[in-house]
Amino acid sequence: MNIETWGYIRHLYFAERFSKKAIARELNLDPKTVRRALKKDNPDRKNPGPRLSKLDPFREKIDNLLSSYPRMSGVRIQEEICKAGYPGGISILRSHLRNIRPQKKAFLHIQTLPGEEAQVDWAYAGRIGDRPFYCFLMVLSFSKMLYIEFFPSQILENFLAGHLHAFHYFQGVAKKIRYDNLKSVVLTRLGPSIQFNRRFLDFAAHHLFDPSVCNVRSPHEKGRVENAVKYVKNNFLAGRTFASFTDCNQQATLWTDHTANGRIHGTTKIRPIDLFREKEQPLLIPLPKIDYDTRIVCAVKSTSQALVFFDTNRYSVPFTHAAMILTLKADEQFVSIYDKERLIAQHARSHQKHQIVENPAHAQGLLAARPQGAILKHRDAILGMGEKAKQYLEAMTKTELNISHQLKKIIGLIDLFGKTEVSAAIEQAMMHHALGYEYLQNIILANRRKRAITTPPGTPSSKINPDLVRSTSVEERNPEIYDQYCNKETDDEDSNA
Repeated sequence: MNIETWGYIRHLYFAERFSKKAIARELNLDPKTVRRALKKDNPDRKNPGPRLSKLDPFREKIDNLLSSYPRMSGVRIQEEICKAGYPGGISILRSHLRNIRPQKKAFLHIQTLPGEEAQVDWAYAGRIGDRPFYCFLMVLSFSKMLYIEFFPSQILENFLAGHLHAFHYFQGVAKKIRYDNLKSVVLTRLGPSIQFNRRFLDFAAHHLFDPSVCNVRSPHEKGRVENAVKYVKNNFLAGRTFASFTDCNQQATLWTDHTANGRIHGTTKIRPIDLFREKEQPLLIPLPKIDYDTRIVCAVKSTSQALVFFDTNRYSVPFTHAAMILTLKADEQFVSIYDKERLIAQHARSHQKHQIVENPAHAQGLLAARPQGAILKHRDAILGMGEKAKQYLEAMTKTELNISHQLKKIIGLIDLFGKTEVSAAIEQAMMHHALGYEYLQNIILANRRKRAITTPPGTPSSKINPDLVRSTSVEERNPEIYDQYCNKETDDEDSNA
């Protein structure tokens, strides 16, 4: 059984309240097949490839009949193709005829019933910073109740997340949802033949709604959401600025609650929220007990630095999981990384580009576990000196200098002269783009020479020989040695007395 049939059986049984026998008659299926489909939480995936319809061998004959008799009824057409050996029922034939019959040019206002239909679309909304953003819209056709949410892309995962959030906003699901030929819904279309996105069909079956696709170049078939797109652009986006996606969606929620759904609608002359609460919400399909997982799921390989790449950015994992194949799951808020089924890292998702998002705890134990740990320790010590020190290190990494050697030498300067003098030297060096510990050392010594001119004789700084600082190392002594010399001097004085 393919996923289309499985999903439609569940929709007819749980949403439309058809009996199992009625479903079997409608779809020309064995009742056992219907019962088996209702027992399964997932469709049979043994044959994932497309399945030929019983109608396919008779499509040419149907086209010939309609060319001569454009308004021939489905019952008459069934009679003719049955003579040629057609084994199927009337439902699949009627569905085919709805897609291929000539459409009238005049557009009629079609009144929908409460809970019967929703319409969905995307709309380009502009840019936030250097990234484009898009508006997901869902409108309930009867009450005109609106839900909008903004995303950085129109990928399938964002499309499904928009649906899920809209369902929770409405506290239910419309029986039918209408779309145009979005890539997230339709993979390929050849005339009336449609190949749906498999994951989208799985999502639809999970929520028991029937997906409906408009004819090509027929936007009027989803006129309610088309009008909603214009309304959002003219009444919400116009004249507004947004600091981030979070800010944008927060403003959108307030506007939707108080303006879009709280105004007197031009068509119904009733507030959408009032019509929704009174007549439509009670007739929506209830939400399933378990939410569908709409996150992006992909396999990633962590680097030797314990980082994984996703959407141009790098995210840290514990060093024990370096150079491993892991599973990454992402939504608009979080990036979660798993080792099989175990969550090992979670970060707030960055919507900027080329960022490194790290958790300092992930490096714990690395210093002892790796020889390079001392280098990392030196780096962190220098970074702790402030923004200027960070900028100085970043600048050095772009040169041909041996960073490990430089870090070790700069730590030596800190030990010898202290953080205050080294920090001052870094600020001076940055002004002249003088990169490397030797420049820092020379700046420190020059500063000390300047201070020595104005420092009274006898102070420690005036006694330092700058030429000897670089090569001189001071060995730590035991203070008891000096006590011996002091005692000896005292004995000599006593003997002279």
